[in-house]
Amino acid sequence: MTDSYIGRLVRSFESRPEKVAMRIVGDDTQIYTFGESLRQIRSVAYRMAEENVGIGDRVAVIGENHPCWAIAYLATLYRGAVCVPIDPHGELETVTNFLENSETKLAFIDHSQLDRFRQIEEKLGRSIPEVVWGNGQSSSNGFGSFSEWTASGFPDSFAAETPAAAGDDIALLIYTSGTTGRPKGVPLTHGNIIAELDG
Repeated sequence: MTDSYIGRLVRSFESRPEKVAMRIVGDDTQIYTFGESLRQIRSVAYRMAEENVGIGDRVAVIGENHPCWAIAYLATLYRGAVCVPIDPHGELETVTNFLENSETKLAFIDHSQLDRFRQIEEKLGRSIPEVVWGNGQSSSNGFGSFSEWTASGFPDSFAAETPAAAGDDIALLIYTSGTTGRPKGVPLTHGNIIAELDG
């Protein structure tokens, strides 16, 4: 079993808990240390498990560049699920195809995407549970807001466990542009990501 990307990332975060990991430029109230970021990642990953998001399940992340996007993405990998990053400006039909093809079980979305997401669900003919960040928005499905998920508690034993994903497990499902036909999902394993980091 080879090392996983998320395992390496956790060790890196734990080695520098007080240093700044992310910030919103121009807003000194929006600063995330590595320690706080890891706590939020674990909170969201634990909550995903509580909501029956299993290892290998597909989880979409749709939104603009923001620390919440990064935490949702990394929490998905921490859980051992597969992250499906979606361009928030993609055409509705294209995004609908991505979500249908990937069999997305849960979506983390920016509040600015809510109206588009409802249109996508209508095209899909089914609802996808969503967790919304920004603007104090809560989900319409009782899942609560992203800020509630990042504040969720988890047992010490959960933090002590090695994240479930191994190097051969799929971390990301990235969709091609479809310039030569219908877009296809390209899987990247944790090992693929490590190889890029080490290359």
